[in-house]
Amino acid sequence: SALDELRKVRFNSEDVNYIQSLGINIPFQSGEEAVQFIKNSNLRIGFADTGAEGIHAQYDYKENKILLNKKYKNTSDTADVLALAEAILHESGHAKDKDAASSIQEELNNLGVGALAHRFFETKYPEIFNHANTLIVNDGVNIYARIFFDNDVNKKALKERVRQKYGLLPAGDTVHYPTPLALEIKNGG
Repeated sequence: SALDELRKVRFNSEDVNYIQSLGINIPFQSGEEAVQFIKNSNLRIGFADTGAEGIHAQYDYKENKILLNKKYKNTSDTADVLALAEAILHESGHAKDKDAASSIQEELNNLGVGALAHRFFETKYPEIFNHANTLIVNDGVNIYARIFFDNDVNKKALKERVRQKYGLLPAGDTVHYPTPLALEIKNGG
């Protein structure tokens, strides 16, 4: 299951240092820590209509529940299961701050931790994502690992993607102080 896969995730320390150098504050230090948080917080996980095919997962603050896109409910495809684990990790980061609001910085933090998990899965399961043909993989998890870890010092692709998806959010909030990267995304830099 996705939770079993998430429990096994260990981040590469060089990857963590690099992500942190971008101004990303990762909410969990491992997949096991995230799974323990889910358990200790009584955070429920279920499948639902997320409103659009491209919305792979969302956190429902009022219900304290992670909603995964129902189209993946009965998947046995390993790449999709791993992508669901990454989605659960991302949404758990939203749950961790105990509020319903989000910001560009909060999204960056959760996208960054997802990229770390993706790199772990790419190492553990070489080529597993290469032939995937679902949106959760090809328009989700594959993109973020690539654009966080690309060679572009200015992170142009990352800024554009986050601005496109989350640009209407504030740069930061009281729990997630905006870093220069979040401010650049918000201000078009």
